[in-house]
Amino acid sequence: PTPLFHVTANNCLLQPCTLTGGRVVLMYRWDPGRALELIERERVTTLSGVPTMSRELLAHPDWATRDTSSLKGLGGGGAAIQPDLVGKIDKALASGAPSTGYGLTETHGIVTASSSKLYTMKAASCGRVVPTLDAKLVDELGEDVEPSPAAVGELCVRGPIVIKGYLNRPEATAEAITDGWFHTGDIARIDEDGFVHIVDRAKDMVNRGGENVYCSEVEAAIYEHPDVTEAAVFGVPDERLGEDVAAAVVLRGGATLDTAGLQAFLAERIAKFKIPATVWFRDEPLPRNANGKFVKRQLRDELVSAPANGSPGAASAGSSAT
Repeated sequence: PTPLFHVTANNCLLQPCTLTGGRVVLMYRWDPGRALELIERERVTTLSGVPTMSRELLAHPDWATRDTSSLKGLGGGGAAIQPDLVGKIDKALASGAPSTGYGLTETHGIVTASSSKLYTMKAASCGRVVPTLDAKLVDELGEDVEPSPAAVGELCVRGPIVIKGYLNRPEATAEAITDGWFHTGDIARIDEDGFVHIVDRAKDMVNRGGENVYCSEVEAAIYEHPDVTEAAVFGVPDERLGEDVAAAVVLRGGATLDTAGLQAFLAERIAKFKIPATVWFRDEPLPRNANGKFVKRQLRDELVSAPANGSPGAASAGSSAT
């Protein structure tokens, strides 16, 4: 289901599959029911897409009736696969395992990879850096961060698979590549075993009164709630704090979770200042781009001007977590 204009579809899927003589099953557009039909009919062994696709497959009513025993790998990239989803994939596949990859177009599609037991043991990680790359972390000033399992910084990589630069854009090249090191724009940490943990996109971080809140961490905590099927976390303007944390959530059919209930659930999992102060519960799916990723900017612009709802169908202001 990965779009053909994307580096994953070409460099990571079509080309290696062609080289090994495999079959590629293409979809015109993403539909989980249709995907399950194709998996059964074509005996698909691997499905690579954004995390939302795996989550929708497992939640689809046809999952229980379709033959998915051919699947050896389910996962992909494009966004972090939340730890709860890693466990769900591992339990759902009879003879397969979850898999993930992290990379950028500028690295020709791959920086790290993980699968099977290594992935389930470190479900919050996207794997080790591939042998063709070196990696390091830098701080906001571009200085190297002293290596330690707790150190956090922007992930930078170098190696023969990194682009030489952007076509006819010397300023963009100079900004992205410093002394051969490509700045990914992703905030990460590297643990004692060399596994990379992507904390968040640098531009997807909420600065809440001087405290950095990484949206992916909050989303992962929200997805632990059994009634949640989709979640997107982002920053919204706040007069006192500058920015505050907000979330848009889609629940499974028949669920009655409200803002206070979600905040109480999160209070047992993340720090108080990271809990969304405002929550919008939506009946329709969250907007996605052609890659299947949630379009947070569009979502935020749509919702900021609308009142938050404390429960599905309500129109009261979301209660504060502070």
